[in-house]
Amino acid sequence: MKIKLITLVFLLLLGITGRAQDKNKPSLLVGFYGGVNFSQPRTSEGHQVVEFLGTTPNYTSKSYDNMMSNLGHQFGFVMFYPAMGNLHVGLLPNYSSYSYGYNNEQLWNETDGSTLTAYHDHQQKLRYFEIPLVVRYYIGTAKLKPYVEGLFSYGLLLIAEKSVQSDYTRSDGINSGVIQQTNVNGDYKSNYIISKWDIGAGAGISYDFDQLILTLGATYQYNLNPISNEKNRYNNSLFTSSTYDVQDKLSLNALKINLSVIFPISKITKKGAVECYYFKEKRR
Repeated sequence: MKIKLITLVFLLLLGITGRAQDKNKPSLLVGFYGGVNFSQPRTSEGHQVVEFLGTTPNYTSKSYDNMMSNLGHQFGFVMFYPAMGNLHVGLLPNYSSYSYGYNNEQLWNETDGSTLTAYHDHQQKLRYFEIPLVVRYYIGTAKLKPYVEGLFSYGLLLIAEKSVQSDYTRSDGINSGVIQQTNVNGDYKSNYIISKWDIGAGAGISYDFDQLILTLGATYQYNLNPISNEKNRYNNSLFTSSTYDVQDKLSLNALKINLSVIFPISKITKKGAVECYYFKEKRR
C-alpha cells in the first residue's frame, strides 16, 4: 500500500506537468546508479539487560562507531521525468545495505576479590529495498551543470544480521589477561520494524554527452521513524543470554554518494530514426 502511494504521487506529478513539456527535451530519462553510504545511528533511549542496584554502575553505556566507519552500498534504477524547465521528478528504486556498530563493557566482582570484565563489539548489517521520490533542479543550461535535490523515501527491510565478538578479562590486582573469547552470529530481523521512512537533501554535478548523461552526487537521508522493534527488544535469547545486551531505541541516518548513468529516451529514438532514413537513401 505504501509503495503504491509513492508511485501514485509520481504519476500525478507527471499528469500535472505533462502540458509544460518542452518538445526539444527528452520525454523520459532512465538508467542505473550505484555507490557507497555511511550510516549514522541516532539513539533516543538506552537499554540494558542488567541493571546495577549499587551506587556505581558495573557496565558502560554503548559507544557507537563514528559515521565513516559504517560503510555500506546501494545500487538501483533511475527514472526521471523533465517536468518544467530544469525541474525533474523521478523514482530511484534501489537495494541498500547499511551497517553500524557499537561496543560496551560489563564488570563483575568475584568472591576472591578478582574482577571479570567483558568487552563486547556489536556489528549490525541491514538490507532494504527503497523507493525514493526525488525532485531535482538543474542549475543552468550548459552540458556541465550542478543540481540540488530533495527526496522522500520508503524502505522495506529485507535482511538484518548481527555479530558480537566478546573478550573476557580477569584481573586479581596483580595479573590480568584474557581468559575467553566468543563470537556470536545470527539473524536479527525480528528486532527491527519492517518500514523505514526518510527525507533527504543533496547536491551534485551532471554532464550531458547528448546520448548519455553522467551524474555524481551526494545525498543525506534523515530517518523519520525509530527502526528498532520495542516489542521484541528482549526476545532474541541468542544475544541477550550471551552478551546481556539489547538494542537501544534508534533511527538510522545515512550519507549516500552515487554515480549515475542516464539515457534520454527521446534523444535515442530520434537518433535511430535519422540513421534509418540515411541508410534507406543509400539503397536507392
